Amino acid sequence: MKFRAVYWLAALPLLLPIGSVLTADVESLFPSYAIAQETSEKPNKEEFRKRRREQFRQQLNLTSEQAAEIDQIREQSKQDKESKRDALRAARDEMQTLMASDASDDELRAQHRVLQDLRREMGEARFETKLKIRQVLTPEQRTKMAELQQQRKGRWGRRQGRRHHRQESSQAE
Repeated sequence: MKFRAVYWLAALPLLLPIGSVLTADVESLFPSYAIAQETSEKPNKEEFRKRRREQFRQQLNLTSEQAAEIDQIREQSKQDKESKRDALRAARDEMQTLMASDASDDELRAQHRVLQDLRREMGEARFETKLKIRQVLTPEQRTKMAELQQQRKGRWGRRQGRRHHRQESSQAE
């Protein structure tokens, strides 16, 4: 046992220079695109949403009045969505607490219904927002929006479909 400890202590100074050579020459080992750059930052959610809104305006050829009205609708729905999301988080936390406790099955079912109701309310609120935005658009813009949504669904549909399928199968178990 003593021999091994002495062996490692003696070998350590010999291994340190090898490690420093490898780390110093990392650029020659990996191509530049494989090395993470500290300066390149991923756009945050707000920048992404701003870009998407601008694309939406351009693709539908919205007037400034339409854009202002849609922005107002979205701002109102955003405030409502935040309060519903906070309530959903609190309900999820409560469910986790109940699951870890000695709560009865009836208490768990009641909390599950609360969660389902909150999710349903959030879905209905999203739908109402879409209806309000739809009322601002002309028939041509509605047609174009439906086409854009279909294209987007085509790009994301398979992934969304798998997730939806997994949720259905997990609920069936």
